[in-house]
Amino acid sequence: MTGQPMQHVTSGAMRHVSPATQIAHVEAEIRRQPALAAHRWTLFQLLCITYEWPRAVQQLQVYAQLELSQASVAQACRDLVRAELWRGKVMAGLQKPGVVVDGASGWMEGMLDALRLAAKGQLDASDEARERALELAPLVSGKSAGHTFDWIGDSDSRLGPVCEVMTAGRYRWLSLADIRSWRIERPTTLIDLVWASCTLTLKDGTVVRGFMPARYPIAADPVERVPEALQLGCETIWRDAGRTGVIASGRKTWTTSAGDFDLFELAECEFGVEQVDDSGAYCDAERGQAR
Repeated sequence: MTGQPMQHVTSGAMRHVSPATQIAHVEAEIRRQPALAAHRWTLFQLLCITYEWPRAVQQLQVYAQLELSQASVAQACRDLVRAELWRGKVMAGLQKPGVVVDGASGWMEGMLDALRLAAKGQLDASDEARERALELAPLVSGKSAGHTFDWIGDSDSRLGPVCEVMTAGRYRWLSLADIRSWRIERPTTLIDLVWASCTLTLKDGTVVRGFMPARYPIAADPVERVPEALQLGCETIWRDAGRTGVIASGRKTWTTSAGDFDLFELAECEFGVEQVDDSGAYCDAERGQAR
């Protein structure tokens, strides 16, 4: 994310201060200097860190009014917040995502069926739908700096072989098998800990520029119960849900045949030719990863 002013991640005197304390500090600065756009931008970023989306949008609107030259940045951020809220509904089984490649694969529809069934409390049926989907999903090999893997998937089994991307103001799903390579920008600002700028090159040569969510969405837990380390994406934790459900919180993490890596550890990746394994190897491979 570009635009000014941008706060460097965990820099300066506030490095070891909690997001809640930083919010209180910036709010005090706003009371003292209400017309200073920089304070509004910093508060917007912090409120995104703490998942306080309505308040974040309010501060973004004020920032855009005070800093007219940053109208395009403000619009991009509004689109990202809107996409994040959409994402939460998808993960809750209440809505379908957009797509990058038209004609969603049957296995991807199966992953969505699993989310919808879980939302209805039908965990056994959800497990069965997810197992069928993962048995059909292609195994994708690849390589990154210092790592080569035979397969890769999201460590959150609700996603598995799905790549989440936010582009053109929409939350979308993309099969990892459709990607030739990606480049993810490493975080330099607070907002980059929420959405990481990325460039994807698809197998057909199409270049997609957008953002990858850098954290997993929270469930219905009140914001104050979310540990700071998860808000800031400093760690990832997992919990089981049913037979196949592994629900992650904190920083987005990939699980591969070479181990688990967070989003920024695999910032540059190239992917091999897709392979469909009818024996359900993808499902078995995911189960083999210790949590």
